[in-house]
Formats: sequence, C-alpha cells, structure tokens
Amino acid sequence: MAIPRGDQVQAGLISYLKGKSDVTDELVTPANLTGADEIREDHWEGTEFTYPNIRVRLISNVPVDDGCQLSKVAVSFMCNSEDYSSQEADRISGIINNTLHGKSFSSNSIAFSARLTNLLPARKTDVRTWTSEAIFNMLVSI
Repeated sequence: MAIPRGDQVQAGLISYLKGKSDVTDELVTPANLTGADEIREDHWEGTEFTYPNIRVRLISNVPVDDGCQLSKVAVSFMCNSEDYSSQEADRISGIINNTLHGKSFSSNSIAFSARLTNLLPARKTDVRTWTSEAIFNMLVSI
C-alpha cells in the first residue's frame, strides 16, 4: 500500500478550493472572470497569471505507519495580492481557514481531514506583492 503522492494531494486540494465560491469569488478580476484559474500549485511556472492568487505548497507528506494508506501532510496556502495594503491577502487566507479548518472532505478520490496550525499575516515579498499563509496539518488517505 502506498501513501498519496504529493502531486495527488496538491491536485485534490486545488480541485476542492476551485469548487468553493467563497474562495474563488475573492480572486475574480477583469482578467480572471471565474477566479478558479488562479488557484495552482506553488511551482507553477506559466507566463500569464493575475493577482490576487493562491498557491498550494506541500511542506511534508509522512506515512502514519508501514501498512497504511494514511499520511500526515503539512500544506501551506499562499495568498498573494498586489493591492496597496495587506488586507486582501489576509482576507483570502482567513477565508481559506474558514473553508478548511476542522473539516473532513474528499476530492479527486482522496480523503482529507484538515486542522489549521498557523495563520501567518501578510508580508511584503517584493515591491508590489503581499503574501499571507494559511498552514494546515492534514490526515490524508486514498
């Protein structure tokens, strides 16, 4: 038996968030009419994207024991904004917390049980960008 691969975990979380209008509504812009297009894995290297956006970063994926399809996963939802203040990035990470914390759900044939461990306030990551993070520990199984 194998634990869920990192790409499967990321894909499941991205798919789940794309189906949550309270999250995607925060990402709607004239260039991104659905909002869902800007929820992607953290190492996405496309050339066209808009702000605000969410990037899903897998931090760790540790099996619970040798004979199980269960793993402990740490994941960060990085919320990026080019607004003039940190408020937009912080609001999005708070909405992700409200959407996931204490919830159990399935997505892409993977079961998740999520608990927030840290809600990091927005910080400047470059001249024009703010990034806040919602960090979760999850139990994940196939």
